[in-house]
Amino acid sequence: DESQVFSEVLHRAQAEARPEARWLRGAFWRNFQVKYREINDLHKRMLAVSEAVAAMPDGPTRDRALDHLYQGQSNDCYWHGLFGGIYISHMRLATHEHLIAAEDLAETAIGALDGAERRDLDMDGIDEVRLADSGQVVTVDLDGGAGIGAWDIRAVRHALAAVMRRRPEAYHAKLRTLAAAPDAGAASTEDGADGGDGAPASIHDTVRVKEPGLAELLVYDPYERRSGLIRVVDVDTTPADWAAARAEELADVVDDDFEIEALEPGRLVTRRDATICGAAVTVTKTIELGGDRRAPTLSLTVDLRHRDGPAFDARVGIEWSLTMLGGGGNPAAWWDLGGERVGHDTSGEGPGVSTIAQGNDDIGLSVTTTTESADAWFAPIETVSNSEDGFERVYQGSGLLLSWPVHLAPGDRWTRTIEHAVATTRDRATEEMALTAERA
Repeated sequence: DESQVFSEVLHRAQAEARPEARWLRGAFWRNFQVKYREINDLHKRMLAVSEAVAAMPDGPTRDRALDHLYQGQSNDCYWHGLFGGIYISHMRLATHEHLIAAEDLAETAIGALDGAERRDLDMDGIDEVRLADSGQVVTVDLDGGAGIGAWDIRAVRHALAAVMRRRPEAYHAKLRTLAAAPDAGAASTEDGADGGDGAPASIHDTVRVKEPGLAELLVYDPYERRSGLIRVVDVDTTPADWAAARAEELADVVDDDFEIEALEPGRLVTRRDATICGAAVTVTKTIELGGDRRAPTLSLTVDLRHRDGPAFDARVGIEWSLTMLGGGGNPAAWWDLGGERVGHDTSGEGPGVSTIAQGNDDIGLSVTTTTESADAWFAPIETVSNSEDGFERVYQGSGLLLSWPVHLAPGDRWTRTIEHAVATTRDRATEEMALTAERA
């Protein structure tokens, strides 16, 4: 909100040639950590990995970990500007990849792959939970609906949950203005156009679009795109309503505070006394890790217990936001519903679904999800960003909602479990070690 106000004040001062325009400058770079939760998570993860690598004994393994750490410190994805930054999916995932690699090497070296701890991971003064085993690292944000903020697969070094939230940007106003113009084409400014005083227009002032209809894609998420979030919406909500963030929440659970009931190796139980459709409902979420390095598993169980108040009917769903780097119709990234594969940046739905899979063959990763017969909806999570080439849509990941129509009366209880089985076709740490030995 502040950036939009600042942008309006700056442009008005510039248009009126007011002398104070020269003092209206953007904030310090650390402000990106405030504006974008994803940048702050990445930055604090990098600091923690840096500490882990620093604690390693000297030797070739530490040298490899340092190489990954330094690559994970490349500045590109710790900001956002005209040249993309955090919004560029493949760069963001590459940064995560190197941090996952460095952390994996460090924790393997000191025998600390397994862990269950409560700690302030993002340094906001509120504790998160970190669960880890030989195959995966999962972080849970207690103050964010007990949602999964990170789900890293060690063997292939892929950050499954590294999905950007669709949020308003000050430059979106330019796109709306362009779309509202009687002749949208005439409102576009090309390279080399006059900036109004005889000088070429600044690259920050040019307005070009890489495809028509982008203004219609300006959809904003009212909460952070974590995974394993509980959605309670009207029973008549459609897949299109959900995909376009038009579904109204009927409960205070999607991004609200949860308390820890139990924390032990590979298992976390959280609870919230919530309000759903005016009823008092105890909501319990249980996350359990399993499997091994090459085939880790994650299960999430949601339990609703109606304590008091009116009976209600609603659609209760569990939402996942995962990335398979499927932008631009990438043929390696896919959804598989009922044996039919479609691109990971496409939409789809199916009633009575008990199994759905997704993956990326180039990464060497697939996730097979099973649950009790549910309505399955999936849709791409796409942002509209401004770049040096113009406004463009950018794939950030894909959302999956598994939901059920639910009737709950006082004293009733409702429980569902979703199980994810991860399969990997490679172990990049083993490949890297072999290559290092071969070169030596």
